[in-house]
Amino acid sequence: MARLSRFTRDGNALNNGQAILVGPEGEQFTITTRGFTADYADRLAALQRAAAIKINTGLTPASPDRVTPDTLPPSVADKCQAQALAEKCILGVADLKNDDGLEMTVEQFKEAVQQRENTGLLIMALQAAGSVGLARKALVEDAEKNLPQPSVG
Repeated sequence: MARLSRFTRDGNALNNGQAILVGPEGEQFTITTRGFTADYADRLAALQRAAAIKINTGLTPASPDRVTPDTLPPSVADKCQAQALAEKCILGVADLKNDDGLEMTVEQFKEAVQQRENTGLLIMALQAAGSVGLARKALVEDAEKNLPQPSVG
């Protein structure tokens, strides 16, 4: 039978952040990020609403080109997602250098994930945020399995 704990996350890590190793073997770096919190979801929704309003400005109500927050062009939706992630989730980055050889700062990383040419970084940051709290929860469950069981007698 399934246990609820297999489908929940560590709330502390989700809200306060966790360091997640990302990238291909030999080129890995660490992103410290919160998970997809309510703050992230609310900010994403606000950005999507604003983008829809901007696109629709000047169009007539009957225009076939009108969009809703759910029907934004993919490039606009990606930009909203990247901005919400940068603002509400990403807390730090380590072991990632700029092309000039200097360590990338968290502010530089947040800016980079929002640039279309850096979609690979955005994907890794999204994967990191999506995995926050899962590993820690699994470690706790594994540790609990190794605890001595009370004897029944």
